[in-house]
Amino acid sequence: MERMNGELSIVLSGEAGQGVQTVENVLTRVLKLSGYHVFATKEYMSRVRGGCNTTSIRVSSSPVAACVDRIDILVPLSKERTKHLARRISPGTVVLEGFATNTEAIGALSAIIGVDKELVRAELKKRFSSKGEQVVVSNLAAGDAGYEKGVELVSSGRVRAKLVPDPRVKDAIVISGAEAIGLGALAGGLNFISAYPMTPSTGIFTFLSQNAAETGIISEQAEDEISAINMAIGAWYAGARAMVTTSGGGYDLMQEGLSLAGMLETPVVISLGMRPGPATGLPTRTEQGDLDLALYSGHGEFPRAIFAPGSIEQA
Repeated sequence: MERMNGELSIVLSGEAGQGVQTVENVLTRVLKLSGYHVFATKEYMSRVRGGCNTTSIRVSSSPVAACVDRIDILVPLSKERTKHLARRISPGTVVLEGFATNTEAIGALSAIIGVDKELVRAELKKRFSSKGEQVVVSNLAAGDAGYEKGVELVSSGRVRAKLVPDPRVKDAIVISGAEAIGLGALAGGLNFISAYPMTPSTGIFTFLSQNAAETGIISEQAEDEISAINMAIGAWYAGARAMVTTSGGGYDLMQEGLSLAGMLETPVVISLGMRPGPATGLPTRTEQGDLDLALYSGHGEFPRAIFAPGSIEQA
């Protein structure tokens, strides 16, 4: 397999807890630092443990804003983790198996793409430094072993990626949609956030809570969604700029509070992470199917402004 159009589509699959997300986090960062454009997305098939999770990473010589169905390199981290990907596998797909750890896969993929080995080692040290010296040493060894395997694969001609780095990418940031919404809220003057955790909106609440001390905001995890929106309305009434994060089922519970805000003419900002499907929906999937619900939610007539971001920049 040799990509001649300046991009590569990589998919990793494995059980929950095998570190598929770690591969994404480390690899996207080293690719960015190497000057490559990246876009990644996750797919959670399992609910707790036992199912198959995947992450798709598209690395390119030019800007990319979505993933593609095509799989150039597939890395299954456990047996029989390719069944649900069958329709995306083509004769040109290279399946790389036999990696002992997720860190070994990071090393191999880095070598295939042409990332400097020392850059990979530096990122692994940073990633695992909080877990102790022994963990760092073992992961560096696994990364080195994987890198050598990647070099061998390239030398044998089995796999090769022709990508041209863009020096401007090194100064860019790797950011998720949840983090982008959080940063946008902070730029808008956010100083209070209340929420009851509910996927897929929890990432926004977590990001803002983790940075609450640095940004000077108040973060409050409520006992339920009803309390969360009432806290936000109270915060606005007291002069704060507040936001609530929730998903479809939680948003349903907020309708009376939303109507209260309309009656009081008190502003409130709600981030609605939408799930497909009826009732509580599919919590590990996202869509924008609740736009009508958002538009006509609450009782009576009062103004609602709805923003439906379709890209990281819009978020």
